[in-house]
Amino acid sequence: VTVKNSNKDPVTAAGQEGDDPPKEEPWKTTLKTTMVHVEVGEFRGHEISLWDLLHSRYIPEESRKELLEAYGGGVLTLEQVKSVVTTIVTRTEAAERAGPVEPEDDPRAEPEEPEDGPRVEPEATEAEPTPLQRD
Repeated sequence: VTVKNSNKDPVTAAGQEGDDPPKEEPWKTTLKTTMVHVEVGEFRGHEISLWDLLHSRYIPEESRKELLEAYGGGVLTLEQVKSVVTTIVTRTEAAERAGPVEPEDDPRAEPEEPEDGPRVEPEATEAEPTPLQRD
């Protein structure tokens, strides 16, 4: 079945014209039109689409793929995707602002050995008895 418009080429009943790209998935359109207010980082104080935020430097490729698959497959809601993405952006920005942790600043770090060899602990010696009480 073909529908004819007065000023366009014939259009098939499926709704595709010869040169038009295939229609975008509705969930992608939703991500592109959902705006998120960002409180941190390079987008601070701006509204940015959830799609653009997902494709920003803040979201690792693996995380982005997982989120897109979960949302596209109906596993996550739009609000859940927004929450996860804004959390990742906030945590990534906080980590970048904090900078790398130097070993001496890390309480879990092992003490460093002196450069001239291993540290030698003094040997324990018995203390001489001292008169603490007189009988």
